[in-house]
Amino acid sequence: MMRLLVLLPVLVLTACSGSRDTVSPSWDSPFSVQTALVDGDSLRVTVQYGGGFRDHAFRLVSSGAATKSLPRQQPLTLEHQGNGDPGRALITQDKAFDLRPFRDPSQGRIVLLLGGWNAPLEYVYSQ
Repeated sequence: MMRLLVLLPVLVLTACSGSRDTVSPSWDSPFSVQTALVDGDSLRVTVQYGGGFRDHAFRLVSSGAATKSLPRQQPLTLEHQGNGDPGRALITQDKAFDLRPFRDPSQGRIVLLLGGWNAPLEYVYSQ
């Protein structure tokens, strides 16, 4: 009986200690690409999303291997982490991403196929 009296407060405190407002750090929050262009070694985009209460993050990732055609075509995806932001404000932001990781060392240019953007983007660089 004594053991139960000692364990009961521990169990109650453990059950109550969890946060009710935990947010999963998923990278699938909705957004739209308003503009996209290549500027030197950067992809510059204007994105639009709903929010206003929490920090948002974007990242540029490969969404597959570059094609073998010349010039090579690299599919890319922008991912958005909205942190469960319940805000309803329509936010427009300019973002820039480094394109150097997507270079083809055998060529001086690559065509970028950005998901959510309907036109190919040509990235020209010195080897």
